[in-house]
Amino acid sequence: MQSCDDCPGSTKCTSSHLYPILVRVYDLYASGTHDKFDILFSLDEDDVEAIELCDAQVSRTCWTKAALMAIGEIVGRIADGDVSDDAEQQLYTSIKMARDAFALFPWHLQELVEQAPDLYSLIQEQCGDPLLSNLITKRSFVKACKEIVYAK
Repeated sequence: MQSCDDCPGSTKCTSSHLYPILVRVYDLYASGTHDKFDILFSLDEDDVEAIELCDAQVSRTCWTKAALMAIGEIVGRIADGDVSDDAEQQLYTSIKMARDAFALFPWHLQELVEQAPDLYSLIQEQCGDPLLSNLITKRSFVKACKEIVYAK
């Protein structure tokens, strides 16, 4: 995953603090909360303060890394649920919903395609379930990312 030029790395990286917030934004969006103000009011005070503090100081590269890390966690959840033959459809739906949920944040959507191989590797590391690897190949993952980014 690409980091900004000033990244302090490890737990000091802003992306590592932002991505859990983006996962919560995704969960709210997935549950039917689509209004940005409803989402904002549903986050706890610490999340809102972190977003406000980071918004002015964080580069788009950091937001992009946070969004991709969040997508990695979200896709990894597919293995936690009922992994079946429709895993590719679940993958596509999850990434598309993440794209929509993160639309108001200053991240580079095109990086979802550019960094798809690295993101796939991250998902494989985090997931640890070989069944997900068998159902969702690297090729199908990259293909889904391209379709979602370039779809009209």
